Amino acid sequence: MKNIIKQIFAILVILCLIAFIILAFLPEEKKVEEIVKREPSIKPLYWDGKEIYSFAYENDLETTAKRAFKEAMDLFYKDNYEEAMIRIEYSNYIMPLAENSDLACQILDDLNKFEEAISWCTQAYELGNENSLIGIGLAYRGVKNYEEALKWFHLANEKQIPNSANGLGLAYSAIGDYANAEKWYLQAIKDDPKNSNALNNLIYFYIVHLNDKIRGAAYAIASVNNVFPANTIAKFLVVTHKIPLEDLQKAYEFQLNNPILPYNYDEDREGIRIGFLTEEDYKETIEDYTKPRRFY
Repeated sequence: MKNIIKQIFAILVILCLIAFIILAFLPEEKKVEEIVKREPSIKPLYWDGKEIYSFAYENDLETTAKRAFKEAMDLFYKDNYEEAMIRIEYSNYIMPLAENSDLACQILDDLNKFEEAISWCTQAYELGNENSLIGIGLAYRGVKNYEEALKWFHLANEKQIPNSANGLGLAYSAIGDYANAEKWYLQAIKDDPKNSNALNNLIYFYIVHLNDKIRGAAYAIASVNNVFPANTIAKFLVVTHKIPLEDLQKAYEFQLNNPILPYNYDEDREGIRIGFLTEEDYKETIEDYTKPRRFY
């Protein structure tokens, strides 16, 4: 009986050795195919399903996923979004990563592909990237699901994620709840007085939605050389929104005498005119931006 057991054990050992030898000498590409052959967690839009890299060994999955993500980041900074998304989708196919998913969230939000952004932003959050809460809110706002947008922006605000108050202002403004929109825009400016997106949204909100051109212009004038350059504000107020000179003069005095922001624009202090508060400057601004340009 003992001899039979020894024989069986010897056979098993031999079989294990044979299996090990076969696996050791399998072509590398076949092992790779077995490692990564699965359905992507999010259906690719850009990647064609072909391998981009090969693996040295099974445990290299995370390294390769991060390598693809790094390339995606480099392409993102070069504004090559399509090539970046190819790397992102390939990286996600290998191993979903929070930072990789968040980059896809940002790109698709920027491209106004909001429906596609939702799954990436949500995955990024589920993998631990709480900043992606803003992306989720923006994506739902983009598809006009304002109830969901508000839910995610409020969650982001509870977690003190930067830009959450600005997102709430955008969502409340979109549904016509201007009281809450103003409240959250002002909170966004309080959180970060030089947040250019929040300040731009607040100025636009006052001028367009509330038709309070003086208050909107006051914030714009206060921002000159503090957040925005003077020529940008001049064009925005005088040419784009055609705010009358008298209202701009009132707005200038308002921002000078009321602490609406922790900074203002004082022509006396700066030693230079802002460039559109006199009748001559106002007309010149209009001419500069409306008259046909001659090229030689």
